[in-house]
Parts: sequence; structure tokens; C-alpha cells
Amino acid sequence: MSLRWPSTLLGRNALLLTAAISISQIMAVLVFIVFVQEPRVRGTAALLAQQIMTVERLLAALPEQDRARYLEVLHAQSAPPAPAGSSAALRFQPLARFEAQRFMAELKAHLPDHVAVRMQPGPEARLWVGLPVAGQPYWIALPVERSERYRGALIAIGMAVLLAALGVLIAYLIHRRINRPLRQLAAAAERLGKGEQPEPVSLVGPTEISSVAAAFNDMTRALADIDATRALMLASISHDIRTPLTKLRLAHAMPDLADAPQAAERYIDEIDAIVQQFIDYARGGDGEAFSAADLNAMIEQLTADFTGLGQTFAVSLQPLPLLKIRPVSMLRLLVNLMQNAARYGRVGLEVRSWEDETGVHVVVADRGPGVDARLLPLLNQPFRRGDQASQGGTGLGLAIASRIAQQHGGSLELSLRAGGGFQAELHLPAARLKAG
Repeated sequence: MSLRWPSTLLGRNALLLTAAISISQIMAVLVFIVFVQEPRVRGTAALLAQQIMTVERLLAALPEQDRARYLEVLHAQSAPPAPAGSSAALRFQPLARFEAQRFMAELKAHLPDHVAVRMQPGPEARLWVGLPVAGQPYWIALPVERSERYRGALIAIGMAVLLAALGVLIAYLIHRRINRPLRQLAAAAERLGKGEQPEPVSLVGPTEISSVAAAFNDMTRALADIDATRALMLASISHDIRTPLTKLRLAHAMPDLADAPQAAERYIDEIDAIVQQFIDYARGGDGEAFSAADLNAMIEQLTADFTGLGQTFAVSLQPLPLLKIRPVSMLRLLVNLMQNAARYGRVGLEVRSWEDETGVHVVVADRGPGVDARLLPLLNQPFRRGDQASQGGTGLGLAIASRIAQQHGGSLELSLRAGGGFQAELHLPAARLKAG
């Protein structure tokens, strides 16, 4: 049966932490064996082999009566020891058994072939050495000090399990703090998918999570604004078209009036202009490419067009560089500003342009009645009208102009003129928009 990778982030990180802890412990054991214990075993085996050979030479050099006394002191016996059975202690201590095997192999490698060695494990472990003394084989028992190093094997295993459990606990505590905002974010996204307006997601948590939550909050606010704008747009379309549509019906119902055809055509033009305003606002102009254009030439063409309609603008244009702009959008901006001035200001119409260290400026102004100063901050918002709202309009002209200015990295500032009147000033950062 194949192992399945955990599906949750908590499960995956807990598994990774446990694996990392286990691998680090295994590597620590391997480093200890290879670089510490193995040299120690080889050195001990070499030293013990030298001692055994010294004992052999000493026994061979002693007189027979002294040799027998020394053999008795060494508990020597002529018969070989009983075969070494497996010990429970070594059976449950793999490292101890491995060390004993390596020690015996190293010891035999340092001893001549006529010397035999056997390990007798048990509570009183002994190392038996078979030496030929005066032509007779003798087995001498050397006591082996029991190592306490591996008695804590079970404790070490328990510590490893404890460390793994600690890794899982740490992973849980870390991801508990991460999962809380993620669950809140998922619940908010689910509500948003159902068409509901969720509460703002908390920004508490790691930077990465709080950044996602902040972006989600911005998105929900933007969607709410879009929904509100759409609802307001639909209501405004219904309201603004109803008046010319009613007049058109009256003109159709009374065809005998002398100016009925001209009135009907005028009302149709009004409806077309209203619909076009809404289309322009909805389209936004984001799809139009930037290209080099002469802003002064555009202004001169528009003033000539307005003069042909009986609306004369005083023009004061200073030389401007070619600008990298969206020509159609910029033309729409200028038309909206000049139409507003001609419709609501009527007198004192003028257009000025100049360049300074901050960029390019275009001002469209009039000497009309102006607006209430309290309304100035609101006029750039869609469907906001000034004091002359009774004269028609959709309330989108300045909103469209402001959006186009922002798309060019600029701004549209509305203000009242000293001595009476209203003006709209377009500011474009020429250093950014100059055509190369």
C-alpha cells in the first residue's frame, strides 16, 4: 500500500519537521560511529593486542614454577570456554552488538594466527584469549568493563519520539496562527461568490497572509463600488432619458406643430448624447494605445468647431512639446470640459495652455455663475451635478475627464475663478509623457 502525501499544509509541514528531526538524529549517530567510536575501537583493539602479546612473551620467559602461579592468578584453563550465546542485553542494543563485533574484528586483525579470542557476553562479560604456553594451550579470561553508553538506548528512542511529537506541536502552533486568517479569507470568498458583501478580512497574521487579506479587502471594496456605480448608472439612465423621451412622444403626438420635426430630431440627439456619455464612462478608454500628439493642435481644432456652433473661446496657447497620450481619450476630455463651459458658463469662455517645471497645464474657464464651493470636491465623481442640474446632463462629463487625466498620470482640478466663474485645470507630467 503506497503512502499518501498529506493534503493539509499542517500535515505536510509536520511530516517534514518529523523527517528533518529523524534525519538529523540518524546523521548524528553516523557521525559519532564513523568519526568517534570507530577510531576509539581501533585504538583500544590495538592496545589490547599489544598487552596480550606482552602477556604471552612474559609467560614464555618465566620459569615453569612461576608460570604456573601466574596462570593461576590469570584464571587460565586448558579447556576452551563454552560457546558464546546471544545475550539479551546485546540483542536489544544494536549499537553495542555492532561495537563488539567491530572490536573483535580489529583485535583479531592485530593478533597473530596462533592466538584465539572469544567474547563471552553476559552480566559478567569476559574476553577469553587462547595462548600456547610451553606447547600447551591455555585460555586466559580478561574482564571486560560493561559500557553504560548503550543502556540509555530506549531513553534515546523515547527522546526521538518526543522530539518528533514536539515538531508536530510546533507545526500545529505555527499553522494555527496561519490557518485562522486563511479560514476567514475562504469564508469571505465564499460569501462573495454567493453575491453577498462580506465583512473586511482581518489583517492580523504573517506579512504574506496580511498582504493577501488586504488585497482581498481592496477587491471587495472595488466590487462594491462597481455594483453601486452600476446601480446608480442604471437609475441615472432611466431618469435622464425619460425627459427627452417624454418630449419626443409629445412631438410625435402633435405632428401639426410647426417645429415638431426639428424638436423630435433635437430630442433624439439629446438621447443619443446621454447614451454616448454612459458608454464613454463605461468604456474608460483603457484599450487605446499611446501615441505622439500635439495637444495645442487638438485645442485649436476644437475651438474652431465650437466657434462654428456659435460658442467662441478665447485662446491663449503657449508652445508645448509632443506628448505621448491617448489621442481619442484626450480629445474626449477636452470636449467634455469645453461643453461644460459652453453649457453652464456661457460667457467668458477661454482655453489656456502652458508648460512649466511640473508639466503641461491646460485650463478651460468661463465667467458664468459657477457652483457652490461645497460641491467642488464632488463634481469629479460620477452622476454628481452642480447648481445648473436643471439644464440637463448626465453628471458624467467631469468624471470621464478626471478618469482620463488619471490614466495619463495626471489630474483634473476644479476651482472657482476670482471675480466669478468656474475653471477646470488639467495637469499632465510632461517629463513622463513627452514623446521621443
